[in-house]
Amino acid sequence: MSTRTQPQHRGTEQPPDDGQAAGQEEEYVINRITVGIIPKVWTELLRLMASTKFNRTDVVNRAISVYAMVDDNLRNGNELVFRDPKTGKERIVEIV
Repeated sequence: MSTRTQPQHRGTEQPPDDGQAAGQEEEYVINRITVGIIPKVWTELLRLMASTKFNRTDVVNRAISVYAMVDDNLRNGNELVFRDPKTGKERIVEIV
């Protein structure tokens, strides 16, 4: 089985002829997946796309990256804590 990679460029401008914009690393798609999304998550995805101005792929890639970081930390015995900077109140978050 082989995997093809395709360069992915951000923004509306066309990349230079060499395929790389100055100072930017080129990103490659190494795999594509089809995912069934439940209505609640679809609504959250649309909200995130609107508030961040990221496309679906970018939101999903970031979500997986954040989840991987959280999972690694939880497996290493750390806690996930949200702290309100105004009040200092902390809330421990459990992911089940």
